Amino acid sequence: MQAVKHILVISDTHRQFLYLNRLKETIARPDYIIHLGDVARDQDYISALFGCPVDMVAGNNDLFTDLPNEFTIREGRHIIFLTHGHGYSVSSGTERLVRRARELGADTVMFGHTHCPLIDIRDNIMVVNPGSISQPRQQGRTPTYVMLKVLEDGEIDCRVHEVII
Repeated sequence: MQAVKHILVISDTHRQFLYLNRLKETIARPDYIIHLGDVARDQDYISALFGCPVDMVAGNNDLFTDLPNEFTIREGRHIIFLTHGHGYSVSSGTERLVRRARELGADTVMFGHTHCPLIDIRDNIMVVNPGSISQPRQQGRTPTYVMLKVLEDGEIDCRVHEVII
């Protein structure tokens, strides 16, 4: 089944673009980008780099910005809750985040903040963290991102990828 939409999901760029620029050279142009916070006022740069629309949420380091703290989107058959995650204590677990997703009627939640990639199912909610493309903290410290594909039947395919260095 073919993808009808390719969505690049990134987080925690912190004004460091070496690997984001490398990623631009190695992947096909996405249809849309989701940035899950700690963008540090570089919204215009990221949008111009890829030449596509970008939606962003504010992270704990995005002070003095008008970015929303959280919102939901619909992609295919799915409602996706987007947040940076710091307001949900994600460094200690995803329980509060999953509970909030359920309250919002979302079946998927995407967050950043921990700088560690994750795709998991918790209480029938898909929990996704792309990790950090500029300051990874997982073992091996490889920059990561998520490519979300919306398929013809409305389902989504979501995978963590490493930046080719």
